[in-house]
Amino acid sequence: MATQVISAIPASSLIILVAENENNATAAEDWDVMEFHTLAELKKLRKHSPEKMKGRYFYALSKGVDPQFRHIHLTEAEHFKQFVRKIERMGLSI
Repeated sequence: MATQVISAIPASSLIILVAENENNATAAEDWDVMEFHTLAELKKLRKHSPEKMKGRYFYALSKGVDPQFRHIHLTEAEHFKQFVRKIERMGLSI
């Protein structure tokens, strides 16, 4: 398994992606995707609009896209608090 040098990645090039939909949604196009440039922006959203029990969520920290325009995830999680803890453990300040 390759080790990524995360400290060499400038915080300005990192993007936080959040996808959410409801549990009974079946089609992929039912997901709403949002993009944030700082963790503070995401925390502000979650303070104003917390996760709902009937919702499904996916959080990802992207360092950019590959040649096929797919996001390259440094870390990902299905819940907000879990995602924040993972970023903090990585030692990132975004």
